[in-house]
Parts: sequence; C-alpha cells; structure tokens
Amino acid sequence: MEDRPDYLVIGHVAKDLLPDGSGVRAGGTATYSALTAQRLGLQAAIVTAIAPEDEALLNEVRDAGVWVCAVPSEQTTTFRNVYDADGRRTQFLSKQARVIEWSDVPVGWRGAEIVHLGPIAQELPASMPSNFLYCLLGITPQGWMRSWDKTGLVQHSAWPMPAPLEKLPANAFLILSIEDLGYNQELVDYYVKVAPLVAVTHAAGEALLHGGQGKRKIGVPAMAAHPIDPTGAGDVFAAALLVRYRETADPAESARFAHAAAAYAIEGWGTEGIPGRGNVLERMGA
Repeated sequence: MEDRPDYLVIGHVAKDLLPDGSGVRAGGTATYSALTAQRLGLQAAIVTAIAPEDEALLNEVRDAGVWVCAVPSEQTTTFRNVYDADGRRTQFLSKQARVIEWSDVPVGWRGAEIVHLGPIAQELPASMPSNFLYCLLGITPQGWMRSWDKTGLVQHSAWPMPAPLEKLPANAFLILSIEDLGYNQELVDYYVKVAPLVAVTHAAGEALLHGGQGKRKIGVPAMAAHPIDPTGAGDVFAAALLVRYRETADPAESARFAHAAAAYAIEGWGTEGIPGRGNVLERMGA
C-alpha cells in the first residue's frame, strides 16, 4: 500500500441499479476512470468508501490490477440511472456512503503524478484540492453539483459555484460537461476562468479546451461512434485526457486521444468497452 501509483482517483465507487431491474454493476467516476488509466498502461489506484457487504463491486478493478483502498462505510452510494432517447440522464440516489477524508488517503499514494478528484455524491470535502499541489490535479466536479430530494431524485446545479472550486491550485485541470453547466453559456464563461486548464465537453459534439485563465480556446471535434451504452463516457474521456496531457502537455492532442477513448468505450456495455492504448491509437488513426 505504500508504493506510489501513477494515477490516483478519489471518490465513491457506486452501486448502479440496472434500469431493467436485472441486477447491479459497479459505477462512479472512480470505477470508470481507474479502469481507463489502467488499460492505458498506468498503475491506477482508488480511494473509496463502501459497505463491506458490497465489496464485490470492487472485484473488476482489482482483477484489472487497480490498487484499492476501501474505507468501510455503513452504506454504499447507490444510483438508478434512466436515459431518454437523446441520451440525457435522470438519476435517483437511494443511499450515500461516508465522506472520504484526507486521512483516508494512504501516505504512499499522495505523491501520484496524476490525481483525479471524482466526487459523485458530495463525498469529498472542500479542502481536498489544496492537499495535492505537486501533480497534475484533474477534477470532475459533478458530484459537488448534485443534490437530491426525499425521493432521491438528483438535481444538478452549477450555481452558486461549489465551495471546493472557489480557489483551485495552479496545477488544476477542471473537466466538466455542458450538461453539468445547465447548457448555460454564462456559466461556461464563468467556469472557464476558475482553473488554469478547463475542458468543457458537449456530448457527441466538440470539446472546448480553455487555458491561460480562459484567454485561449481550442475546439476538438468528437469522433464518430455507434453508441450502445453512454454510462461512464465522461469519466473515460477525463481519465484519457489527463493521461495524455501528462505525456504530451498538448491540450488538442490530449482531447483527440480522449475522444477516441470515449468513442470506443460507449460501443460496449458498462466498463467492457473501455479501451487499451492500442485501441485508442487505432481509432485516432482511422
């Protein structure tokens, strides 16, 4: 547990209830992003919180070679996702695992070259970004933008801006979708200034990469795909973007790489479509 991973993702591994009621599968940014980094050739690690009776949700990532630090929790964060014909998602949350604290992160893992904060249900404290100042710090903030009512219906709101994003460090790379921002251009214009690097994805459209506090913008088109299951596409994109940016420091090249990974991933069910590096490079070449 004291060896240092290349890619550390912190957030809840979720229990996703399948829409047809046929069972459950592991979900959450931690699952999809860690598997992506691992299949791209990095040593990935997860810090999560999960109920002991749900430890089987971690079998797939462990079998793939991902290191896991699972903090015991009374409950496991549990979602039911419903998609409409346009691929837009309605979520219901029925259970929430405990908050993940800085003290839960193994000391030997804190020096990972890439750290990805991937909250899905308000599980990371506002102080977490300030603990990682000497890495490429990826942040997918949708879990800080979620709230839910008594029925579990999840609402998304990017305003007011979540407290963890108010003072991001100079090494932060914020990755979010136009859906996270409510398709509101004023919010986009605001959010692209909160981190040195910001990527805003537009589903099957282009990703806009903003750098230099919003002074530079690059549009990178998505790649053609035949989608079967869109779940986790944003997490695959984010992980591939961070991995490639760490290798090249080229936002446009990194976004092309990430688009190729996401296009490949959505052509399979769940995590089975997450590609290896050869698959991504082949898709880019095609």
